[in-house]
Amino acid sequence: MAASSHSCKPQQVEISDENVVLELPSVLAMKSVESRIAVLFIDANSVSVALYTVSEGCLRLSEPRTHQLYMCNEFISTSIMPASHFTIVTPASYCQKVSSPCGYSSDMLDISDDLFNVLFGLELNLARCPVLVLRGHGGLVMWLPMKSVVGAPASVQVLCSLGDSLVDVLTFSSMHDDGAAPLSSHVLLIGHHGHILAVSLDSGAAKLSYQHYDILGPVRCCTFYNSKLFYSTDNELYVADVVKSVQSGQSSSVKSSALGISGVTALSAVHASAKNNCTALGKFPKFVLI
Repeated sequence: MAASSHSCKPQQVEISDENVVLELPSVLAMKSVESRIAVLFIDANSVSVALYTVSEGCLRLSEPRTHQLYMCNEFISTSIMPASHFTIVTPASYCQKVSSPCGYSSDMLDISDDLFNVLFGLELNLARCPVLVLRGHGGLVMWLPMKSVVGAPASVQVLCSLGDSLVDVLTFSSMHDDGAAPLSSHVLLIGHHGHILAVSLDSGAAKLSYQHYDILGPVRCCTFYNSKLFYSTDNELYVADVVKSVQSGQSSSVKSSALGISGVTALSAVHASAKNNCTALGKFPKFVLI
């Protein structure tokens, strides 16, 4: 377990090379996959995302496709979770389709192909096009294709209304008892004030289902470990069995248990292989805490 008392965000990002220059002020977050780079930044009191493509064979960036998400005046002067989180989402088959294992980012979230097709469209799946899921204004959750596909230029679209400020996106599948095939796939949208929206698709179905849940907030950060949701409110680290509640199919408040750890601002589970699972931490969950 590693801990640190400070977490720093770059105020400016610059990549310099003989053929590459990328410079943006007030960068909130930055991720890449294959030859594409997504940068979330503040410019003139608005939150925008810029999408770049790196040319094959040389380090040369395309002109960015920039999309304004919303005005951010109300967020600058508050201590509410900054609009810095976004997730790269791909269908489960994407990893097999990429040209090289090195082109696959660990920051990406896999969902079933069927769920991806219903949420974002079969065309994007066939085009091997990851999508960004981002926090929108007024509790909306937005999404944006990471590259242009044949047809109209890509634009930011509304995925759903969470009614809360998006903190994280998590996913899991419900399996048959024999583990042969998933019964259903689920995406969990976690909000800052503790609101959770579970978007689910049963195997073979074409229509999504939505369930709403609540946990103790405010949620600063969260992660999944052994099907349990671990999340921090700054004052306390909690664990909640959200998966069990979702599988029951009934919306409700989910009980959280305190773990006696405070001040956590970033949280990630470390998954080790079975043969390397004998560590100084024994059988306890392995986390990186910041």
